[in-house]
Amino acid sequence: MSETKGQTAIAHTNIAFIKYWGKADPILNLPTTSSLSLTLNEYYTKTRVEEADEDSLMINELKQDSKRVHEFLNVLREEMGDFPPLRVISENKVPLSAGLASSASSFAALTAAVAKHNNWDLSLEELSCLARRGSGSATRSFFPDFAIWDKGHDDKSSFAHHYDVPNLPIALVVCKISGTIKKVSSSDGMRRAQTSPNYDAWVKESAKQLEDMKVALQNADLERVGQIAEANALAMHGLNLTATDRRFTYFNQNTMKVMEEVKVLRAKGYIAYATMDAGPNVKIITSLEQAEDIKAYLTERFRKIQFDIATPGPGISYE
Repeated sequence: MSETKGQTAIAHTNIAFIKYWGKADPILNLPTTSSLSLTLNEYYTKTRVEEADEDSLMINELKQDSKRVHEFLNVLREEMGDFPPLRVISENKVPLSAGLASSASSFAALTAAVAKHNNWDLSLEELSCLARRGSGSATRSFFPDFAIWDKGHDDKSSFAHHYDVPNLPIALVVCKISGTIKKVSSSDGMRRAQTSPNYDAWVKESAKQLEDMKVALQNADLERVGQIAEANALAMHGLNLTATDRRFTYFNQNTMKVMEEVKVLRAKGYIAYATMDAGPNVKIITSLEQAEDIKAYLTERFRKIQFDIATPGPGISYE
């Protein structure tokens, strides 16, 4: 029996150090701010597409609701020309909808697989632009190590690019506080956050923090990188708490306890700074040298939380 013709792509998730949190155009997924992220080696999505009778989705061998994928594939058809229905088969090495950027790696891998399957001759930046229509954060998962998503001003000017950073021995200690699906989706969370009276000030401060972050990265100043990233993340989550449309938080008790221990670690002399996306899981920015010690320290104090070490990851690849 011959194998069904198809194409497989692998994209790694990314964690933003300067956050994307708000849309200037919800249809095109144009952001209100530019953002900067680190691609992670340990978390990824492998996606295969095959021609079928209708668009469908399997994740980790389980059939899923394919509505969002079908709508995204139709966007690609409108942008690039029609193509037959596709069976999408994904293997996800990251918890879904828990603030670990599963949609970023998922839509980046899907976009790349469809493009390769249809023999589209596109640059990484052009793929990034297409993937944005499925998930904003997916723009950054095409690139190794650090990436910047320029907010742009229209559909064709909003995409990510690689940001070259020399000799930065960075690692993240990932605190898997919860792998369950979050109650407030990222899209809904952004809509609510944009009703905060502090939102415009956050947008202005974020632009300044991006420029400061670029300087810190070029100087290989890991402590300054952590300081800026933590300030940006805490301010982002502060918007959720001050939203006038149904304020909310992604934090739970363990989120707060881990963040307190991050401050204790700093007082002990470690490089340790927290960043959190749309979920309760904490990512601790530190050095490769100190990551194992921090993991051991936290594992001793939180027996029911899983702690992993994540390192800089590669860009898009194919099988």
